[in-house]
This record gives sequence, C-alpha cells and structure tokens, in this order.
Amino acid sequence: MTERESVRGIEPLPTAVAHQSHRSRIPLVWLVPAVAAVIGGWLAIHAFLDHGPTITVTFLDAEGIEAGKSKVRYESVDIGDVKAITLAPDRTVKVTIETAKFAAPFLVSDTRFWIVRPRLGASGVSGLGTLLSGAFIAMDVGKSKEEARVFAGLERPPAVAEGAKGRQFVLSSPDIGSLAVSSPVYFHHVQVGQISAANLNPDGHGVTLTLFIDAPYDRFVTQDTRFWHASGVDVEVDSRGVHVQTESLTTILAGGIAFEAPNDSTAATPSAEDSHFKLATNRLAAMREPDGITETYVLYFDESLRGLAPGATVDFRGVEIGEVVGLNVAYDRTTQKFQFPVLINIYPERFRARYTKEGDRPLTQSHALVAQMISQGFRAQLRSASLLTGQLYIGLDFFPRAAKVAALPALTPMPLPTMPGNLEQVQASIISVAHKLDQLPLDKIARDIDGTLVTLNHALGHIDANILPEAKSTLSQARQTLAQTQQTLAPEASLQSDLHSTLLSVTRAADSVRILADFLDKHPESLIRGKYEDSK
Repeated sequence: MTERESVRGIEPLPTAVAHQSHRSRIPLVWLVPAVAAVIGGWLAIHAFLDHGPTITVTFLDAEGIEAGKSKVRYESVDIGDVKAITLAPDRTVKVTIETAKFAAPFLVSDTRFWIVRPRLGASGVSGLGTLLSGAFIAMDVGKSKEEARVFAGLERPPAVAEGAKGRQFVLSSPDIGSLAVSSPVYFHHVQVGQISAANLNPDGHGVTLTLFIDAPYDRFVTQDTRFWHASGVDVEVDSRGVHVQTESLTTILAGGIAFEAPNDSTAATPSAEDSHFKLATNRLAAMREPDGITETYVLYFDESLRGLAPGATVDFRGVEIGEVVGLNVAYDRTTQKFQFPVLINIYPERFRARYTKEGDRPLTQSHALVAQMISQGFRAQLRSASLLTGQLYIGLDFFPRAAKVAALPALTPMPLPTMPGNLEQVQASIISVAHKLDQLPLDKIARDIDGTLVTLNHALGHIDANILPEAKSTLSQARQTLAQTQQTLAPEASLQSDLHSTLLSVTRAADSVRILADFLDKHPESLIRGKYEDSK
C-alpha cells in the first residue's frame, strides 16, 4: 500500500494469486477425428465380418474385365468384386475375386463362371446390356457339396442353367454338320430344347452330342424316338410332286435337331436321363425301319467308278435294299487288268417278307437264294442317279440274255456278277460310231464333192448361155397362144354364139326323143300300124 493511500484511510485491494489445476482437459477439436476413427473401426470390423472367401478363376481371355471395377453376379445380384487380373505361367488369365460372405455356400466344385459380353450365337444376340454397364462375370451355382476356391472359367455361357427343369439325352453321330452348342431342338416344329454340349469321341471317329429337353416336353422322348438333322432345307421329289420341308429360319442358318416317334410306336414310358440315341441325316433315314442283319457282297467293275461314293443306294427294281460301303482298286495278275471292287451291304429285312409267301425263310439260306438268282441272270449294274450331278448308284436286276456266270457262295464276301451300265453302253455306242466315222474316206468324199460342184457349175453356165434364150422364146410363144385362146373363148366371140345355138338344138332334139319315147310307151302298136288320127 502506498503512503498516499494510507493517509487517505483507504483499504488496499487484494492481490490475485494463480493456482495450478490438477485436472487435464482435451480440446474439442480432437473430438471429430475420434468419432471418425470409431466409425472407421466399426466399418472395418463390419467389412471383415462380411468379407467372404477369396477365389481365383482362370480364363483364356479376360476382355472387358477390369480390376476394381468389374463385378461378379449371380441372378443379377452382386456377390463379389474383381480385385486383380494377372497372367499365369501357362498364358491363361488369372482373375482374383473377393466374394461376399453370403456367397460362401455357393462356391462348390461344379460352380461355373463365365464372362458376360455381347455375343451373337445360334439362339440370337445376348449380353447387349453390357454395352453400357460393361462386362461382368456371371456365376451358375453347382450341386456339389465339395467346397472349392479355384475354378476354370467357361469361354462361353452354358447352354443350360443349373437346376433347369428337364432331362438331357445323348446322341451319337458320324459328324456334327452345321450343329453347334445352343442349336435348337424341335418337336413337331416347336422348340423344346437345345444342344448343351458337343464333343469329339476319344477315338476320333464321330461326335457325341448332349441335348437338354425342357420339361414337360422331355416326357415325349421314349425308346422308339428317332432324332435327325433338321438343318437346311429338305427337298423331296415323288409322284405327288416336289416337297420342301424345313423346321425354321434358325435351322437354315445355324442348324438344328428334330425328333419324333413313328406313327406305329407303342412305347409310352419316357426314356431315362442320359439315354443314348443315334442321330440320322434326315427324317426319311430316321423313320426307316432298323436294318437288322447285314450281308456284305462284292462287285467287280471294269468301268470307271467316278460318281459312285460310299452311301450310294443299292436298288432292286425301285426298292432300296442296301448301300455302298467301300470302293477299292485291284489288279488281276491272271488277266493283267485292273478291277474296281465295290463293297455293298444288303439288308434282307427290307425285302425278306416281300418276295413270296416264304417270307419266313431262314436268313442262312440267303446265299443259296442269291446263287439261284445269279443262274437266272441276276446282275449288278452302275446306273446314273442324276444327270446334273453325275452321281451313280448300284442297280440290281435280272438280265435273262446275260452270259452264264458261276455263283461262288462259299467266298466271303460273296461276289455278285456285274454287267456294263446303261451309261457305259451309250458311251460304247458313241465310241463305235466315232470309230466308224473315223474309218470313212472323208478326204476322198470331199474331193468328189468338190469335183461334182465344179461340173454342176459348168452345167449351170451352159444353161445360162444356150438354154435360157430358147426358154424365153418358148415362154413368149406360149403367152401368145394363151392370149388367142382367151379371145376365142370370150362371150362376144362367134365361137361362143355358135356353141350356144348348137346346145339349144341338142336340147330340142332331146325333148323330141323324150316325147317319142313316152308315146311309144303308151302306144307300142303304132310301130306296126303306124300313127292314126283320132276319129272325129
């Protein structure tokens, strides 16, 4: 306190003394990061708890897929994200995918993955939606119970989704033709399924096709069902005209399969799944009765086999009883000539019950029957099936004037005698005519004709010089004679007047004779007594 303040009697003010607090305070500015950290931790824990298995899918090509952007979808629901895309040592593309936790039960050994992108196939255009949203990986859940984390992706979408209602069947065919996976399957021109798989047989001979027929149409496949190629256009010509048949425009462009049971089929029980059937080339071949027993014969031809191919028809008077199965070349050392053996298969069941009432004749006697037929002139002949294409077929018939040939039923295969075909005979006739024409002395004939023409030319010149003037004079005289005749026969000519008078006289004389004849007919006695006058 100062002296002045003491003098005045004023009490001094108290002095503030600072004390340190023992409690620490957190600034409010740190509250926001703390809350953010808590939320981030909660999200991390939630993401970790919701995170599903990480899987790897390999593709030959990952076009359109991007890491961190492309999705994995099942039934249009996102179940995962593409995290990385790398190239494997075997040059395949390895795609790493993080899936959602709920997708874990779907990741089994037969689950399928494929890339959805715009595609043009037999069934139409698919994946157009990816033009805007981008490509993604689709998944189809399998039925296996075994978990898997590594998968081999499909290069194209599966033809049939897992769990689809229906059944699959297996077809065997020599070749696939224009068919492909997803090609349609028809029943009475209604699409009821499609090809789900096509594989080459392990031995390299033929292909195996797997069909999936949708329910409820799968019940129409029985043990008697026949399958055939419905690709392209089937043209048939018969006595009723030309018939054109096709299933649809799709089968013309991309191929297809049709099936049906014969009209006389009595099978009603549906075939079991994965039943095996044969695929015929067309409906006619499919509906043909089974051939049953097959007998092989060999034919030896001396003529060209150009136009004859395996599968060509063996025909007996219009009835197809077999087919050609092989063509070969052989050299006969005895005759020192080349021969062309042709192997054919004959199916006795096609005509065994047709030739007589002895249709139940044992098939073991067929060679004896053929030997008897050979003694009666039974021969094989090459015939033209089409003048446009030049295709040939084998015709069997009886030729009573054919040279006798001994049958050899003990040989295997049994040979059938042959004779030149109609085309070969025509060619032989043409060659014979050409040979005869070649033997004609055409040069001498040409010289004689040339000399004759020269002589005729001289004769015509003589006619022009001598005969034509005389002919002109004769024609002039004849013209004058005709003019005089016309004048004589004119109406005003004296000859005409005299002739008219003469005809009148003759007419009067004829009337007098008629009157005299009538009088004598009534009075014949006047020839003796003379004419008398009537008494007055």
